[in-house]
Amino acid sequence: MTKFRLYFNKDKETTWLNNMAKEGYALTKFFAGFYTFEACEPGEYEYQIDFGDKMYAVTDDYREFMEENNVEIVCLWGYWVFLRKRASEGKFVLYTDVESSIEHYTKILKMFKVVTAIELICFIIETFAAMNGVAVGFFGMAIIGALTLALMNVILSTKKTLNELKERKGESINKSIAGGNVSPTLIAGLSLNLCATALNNSSVSGPWVTIVQIIAIIVMLVGIYQSRGVFKE
Repeated sequence: MTKFRLYFNKDKETTWLNNMAKEGYALTKFFAGFYTFEACEPGEYEYQIDFGDKMYAVTDDYREFMEENNVEIVCLWGYWVFLRKRASEGKFVLYTDVESSIEHYTKILKMFKVVTAIELICFIIETFAAMNGVAVGFFGMAIIGALTLALMNVILSTKKTLNELKERKGESINKSIAGGNVSPTLIAGLSLNLCATALNNSSVSGPWVTIVQIIAIIVMLVGIYQSRGVFKE
């Protein structure tokens, strides 16, 4: 059985995989959002998703450590490592102390920040392509814009998890940074730009549409500035 899902939050993804295992479906393969399952005894496995240091590879020491703890490496996707262990062998927990959990989520946070910054650059490129009448630029802009917003929300979710861990450790938290969010101005700017670009590529295009696009870009830049807390430590 194959299912398609898009998860940006690995904790929610892990919960879903474990719920599938409880229903009698064990993950065997993952590729670009497509999850392949095989039948198993309900609740036979427990899954965890780790974040590695290399893309599509793990070290021999990592593999040996997992084998020693009866943990199976199901598959690799980018930096993500899908793991499972038989539920009969006890609770499957990857990080049992606060320090290692903080290190784990810090690596994930840094990765998402880099990816989001790249997506923002790609969005700007697609925007100018769409403004110049390149039809594919419009669709690229829409997809990348939605992806960027999703990634920014993941950053906030990961920061929240990190802040909770740091508070458990007794560290002080910068509340202003912890409370950062994606500015509604950014969302409004993205929406306005999509509408203006669509009109620009239609029969109703005109100078006023270009003016609206310029306004939309300005609104987006203001929104990005207002959302800067997303990228702060």
